[in-house]
Amino acid sequence: MDNYNFNNKISRKGTHSAKWESTSDALPMPLIPLSVADMDIPLPNKTINLLNEFTNKGIYGYTLLSENWGETVTQWMQRHCHWHINAEHVVFCPRVIQAVSLYIQNFTAPGDSIVSLAPAYHPISHSVVLNQRKLLESELRYHHGCYTIDFDDLENKFKHARCFILLSPHNPTGTVWEKESLIKIAQLAEKYHVFIISDDVHSDFIFSHHQHQVISSVSSYVEQNSFICTSPAKTFNMAGLEVANIIIANKQHRQKFIHCLEAAGIHNPGYYAVPAFLSVYRDCDDWLFALKNYLADNRAWLINMLSKHFPDWVVTRSTGTYMLWVNYQASHLSEDQLKHWFLNLAGVEMSWGSGFGESGIGFFRINIATPRDTLAEALERIISTSPYAHQE
Repeated sequence: MDNYNFNNKISRKGTHSAKWESTSDALPMPLIPLSVADMDIPLPNKTINLLNEFTNKGIYGYTLLSENWGETVTQWMQRHCHWHINAEHVVFCPRVIQAVSLYIQNFTAPGDSIVSLAPAYHPISHSVVLNQRKLLESELRYHHGCYTIDFDDLENKFKHARCFILLSPHNPTGTVWEKESLIKIAQLAEKYHVFIISDDVHSDFIFSHHQHQVISSVSSYVEQNSFICTSPAKTFNMAGLEVANIIIANKQHRQKFIHCLEAAGIHNPGYYAVPAFLSVYRDCDDWLFALKNYLADNRAWLINMLSKHFPDWVVTRSTGTYMLWVNYQASHLSEDQLKHWFLNLAGVEMSWGSGFGESGIGFFRINIATPRDTLAEALERIISTSPYAHQE
């Protein structure tokens, strides 16, 4: 296995980065953003070199998916999820959120109810509301730093729902759903004829001995009544290249969705999408394995440091995604007070809990997918400007 160095700090200024260039110039110091869910880590070198070859040609015309696109997805899923799928079930779509919105617009009607778990990744729930559907949020149970599903409440919501949107692993809490929970969800879906959209884009980042379980693999009903949304965007930090794959086993649903893509004018992938996708999914497993080890060390280091300096804060005991979900309620700070401290005094930006709904208030989300020196500098700023931290 090659040796990889994930410690290099690479400036993203001047790249129109949503993470690094969407902040206010009024702040007293350059901001360290640990907010937006992309990594400050470049693609594998072999992929970068390949894309440079495409750049040097200087012609950026229309592109086509490769003939082995679907088969490449099936091989990846088999290796990483032990999930066997048919290559014909793979449908390219630039972004998962586009697929979710197209489903809502074309497979449901205005006024239909759609269920999600709360707290929730905002763009998903926002797409429900923007499309004039009724959002039914089933709030997760929070107990001693862990989240579980309230299945009585979820069943009550399913009685009135057309669709359920599952985030697996869950964002923002990082919860990895056990097989037993997925089976219960599937049973309720079948009982009440609920369609499932499962957003599995964080599934390659599970920091435990557990294997990611795709919900359609536990139920023949869900297999035929679901969109499973996957992407290399989080795994390899290539969201800007716009590559996602929607796995649709049911032929009728798949053909209808393909028609919806065509009707929306979504067809050719971007110039760099195909070579980047094929490279990372076929040749970069070793890079991903090394990255997960690096991020696991970042997780352990930060959890230890937060426990040491802010013992009243509770880091959610989860094993999924490259984010941490932190409960700061015991510090008795409002979110506005926390924002003032982090942004104006420390110059560090997090994802604030209120952005994930009412049940996110009192929490913030930290992105740990950054070089350790950046993470350490951000934490040092927070510690040095805090009257609450336990100093050495």
